[in-house]
Amino acid sequence: MRKQHNYFKKLISLMLLVLGVYIGYAQDPHYSNWQMSPLNQNPANTGMFEGDARFILNYRNQWQSVKVPYNTFSFGTDFNLNKSFIKGTKEAIGLMFNHDLAGDGRYTITEVKVPINHKLTFKKDTGLTIGIGVLAGITNLSIDPNRLSYDQQWDGDVYNQSLSNGETFLRQSKLITDISLGAVIQKKFRQHLIATIGYAINHINQPNISFSDTKGVLLRPRHNESLQLKYSFNNISAVMFEYFGNQQQAFKENLIGLSYYYTIDPNTNTKLNVGVFIRTGDALITSVGIEYSNMRIQMSYDYNYSQFKRATNGKGGFEISFIYIHAKKRNFLPKKRVCPIYM
Repeated sequence: MRKQHNYFKKLISLMLLVLGVYIGYAQDPHYSNWQMSPLNQNPANTGMFEGDARFILNYRNQWQSVKVPYNTFSFGTDFNLNKSFIKGTKEAIGLMFNHDLAGDGRYTITEVKVPINHKLTFKKDTGLTIGIGVLAGITNLSIDPNRLSYDQQWDGDVYNQSLSNGETFLRQSKLITDISLGAVIQKKFRQHLIATIGYAINHINQPNISFSDTKGVLLRPRHNESLQLKYSFNNISAVMFEYFGNQQQAFKENLIGLSYYYTIDPNTNTKLNVGVFIRTGDALITSVGIEYSNMRIQMSYDYNYSQFKRATNGKGGFEISFIYIHAKKRNFLPKKRVCPIYM
């Protein structure tokens, strides 16, 4: 019986440790297909596309071998506005919804956010675009303590959920505000190379995330950087180098890899892409996607190789992402009116 008791205590400790690490590090939606969730990565990505409106869906199912898999869902949309509010810029606005569910206690993050981006273009350099974005939103945090296990529910022989857990929770949900800033620079070098670099700082207002409003329990600023270098060999094939980094206090994530793009049908803009990425110290990621006309779908899978693979059996996370871009048909209008020869 004593061995069972010790095993039970170790199991509870491991569960709480995993949950604590996850909550402390992943207050934000976490996607391996980061380039398919642009609004979550940087508010300056808002409107950074050719077209009028964009619709984005993301879903991630992580660690299926763990008793309670982690699920993340995101929906985003952004629009390029026809009228400029600031002379010399083009504005774009978006709307984001995120829902993240994690762990035995069903720690839930539900977010509604609005990103706004100011895009600067230059007559002397038409291949250069700079975006400066800001994001503001509301986040609801909640937990179900009745789904957790406690030491006092061990009756000496077995775990008995009917026993009182001995804990008092004054609050099981909390509403916070969130503010982020970001910048993106995109440069087209002729038709062969496109470079995009971005930086964002999230949670700059450092909201208190304690359910009991304990001082110092703050959502610290999270910094991320991104770099994409896409080189086209010809009209058929291209390769892209990608890097994405996250830092939040002592926690760091670095994701690096290559994607290959092959045009199957130029008339319908049908493209196939495959990619291999490494999340350093954690997982190998493979991705495959297809683009048809103004739609793109991409799937990826994480193969976990870190020490946590003992709990996951090497299984990581499955993701699927979808992007649709709407562009209105525009009639061609000549810049200058040509006078007829005969009246």
